[in-house]
Amino acid sequence: MSRLCRNGLCAALLLLAFPAAAAAQPGVYLPGAGAVHGGMAGVSTATPVDALGALYWNPAAIGRLGRNEASIGGAFLYPDLYVSSSLPQPVRGGIQAGRTRSDSGFPLAPSLGIVSKMDEESPLTIGFGLVALGGGGVNFPGDAGNPILAPTGPFNQFVFGPTYSNVQLLQLNPTAAYQVTDRLVVGLGPTVNIALASFDPAYFAAPNRVAAGPNTFPSATNSQPFWGGGFRVGLVYSLTDTLDVGFGYTSEQWFETWRFNSRDNLGNAQKLTLDVSLPAIFSWGVAWRGIERLTLGVDFRYFDYKNSQLYGTPVSAGGLGWESTFAVALGADYQLTDRVAVRAGYQYNTNPLENTRALFNIQSPAIIQHTISVGTTLNLTDALSTSIGYAYGFKNQITGSAVQVPNARIGLEAANHSLLFNLQIKFGGGWGRKACPPTGDCAPAAASQPVASQPAAFGAPVSGGAPAYAR
Repeated sequence: MSRLCRNGLCAALLLLAFPAAAAAQPGVYLPGAGAVHGGMAGVSTATPVDALGALYWNPAAIGRLGRNEASIGGAFLYPDLYVSSSLPQPVRGGIQAGRTRSDSGFPLAPSLGIVSKMDEESPLTIGFGLVALGGGGVNFPGDAGNPILAPTGPFNQFVFGPTYSNVQLLQLNPTAAYQVTDRLVVGLGPTVNIALASFDPAYFAAPNRVAAGPNTFPSATNSQPFWGGGFRVGLVYSLTDTLDVGFGYTSEQWFETWRFNSRDNLGNAQKLTLDVSLPAIFSWGVAWRGIERLTLGVDFRYFDYKNSQLYGTPVSAGGLGWESTFAVALGADYQLTDRVAVRAGYQYNTNPLENTRALFNIQSPAIIQHTISVGTTLNLTDALSTSIGYAYGFKNQITGSAVQVPNARIGLEAANHSLLFNLQIKFGGGWGRKACPPTGDCAPAAASQPVASQPAAFGAPVSGGAPAYAR
């Protein structure tokens, strides 16, 4: 690694090529999947609102869904990102300053979740998810008026713009949950991750030095899919017939070394490498259903970026130097009629970035801290539901200086719009149960009306029109 990279400049520039995940979740993770889960701001650790939500944060939540379901959903993402910089011009006088928008487009983050019991009387529930953990990209054009994207740049005649990147993080999560007692469900499962990544320029690599000319960075666009994995465990416990608590743990997600085929400025082949892992996640949740047709939930999450590769690696060692983050999400779901449900949510998260490191995160979406979401579900039939939703990550901005660019000011602005969608297919009837009364009479309960998003709460009827039996 060159002296320049050892001093931290290459690490600082890495996020010039790191993608905008286009969401307000701390760091690289999307806050949820689909319109039902996303409409409640990702709340699902203790309340499995649909198959996708049940599979997302807590593997035990699938055992509380109360029905066999396949859910297809996702989000169309519209990130609104700007980078600005200003630099005094000692020779010409004055200050050169500019502001440039990323042409990020309108990417799609799709997800699929299936939850089922092979036997309605079995304590075992199985599930399978294919979810987009994060995805998107940045596409900053070259801008002669913006010093950080100018043709020669402020860094000793380096060329930075245009800057392009695209990273997609997908996860397969086969899951099993087991009902240990009437009130306790535990779950676990492995995770298999796939990352598709391309960077141009590759700011994490040593620059190509050109005599009597501007220095450039190689590209990192030629690569194979990168595989990784980890595991998840969790539990859901019913404190009362209307109050559930949940906990989910997702291990650090380890990846093989990311390797790219590239070339230097003379056309000689070279290999570029990058060591990456995703942080461990701790999720806690509470769900309350004390009012008929209403579900309220709150989730707390901790993302351990500080102890992950690349993100938590100190800048002096070639990493990004992110801090670990904390998030809280609030969600409400109300069954307005037998066919229509409405929901809303809010999420707040701490910022993993420091203002003084604005340079290191020019293309990172991690500065958004406040997000609201709304959604609705329409039951088309007893077995088929469709949902739509919208989420907005409020604009936030940071500014700071960087030791590598004396007297320069660098700013990052980010906001996000997400159009959420879902299609839910219920099959095989419901398998939720209600608590036996003190008399021990566990007679079948009356059939309920179709409910698209309400989980089979302890002591609550099951959606889809299927009868609920005593647990």
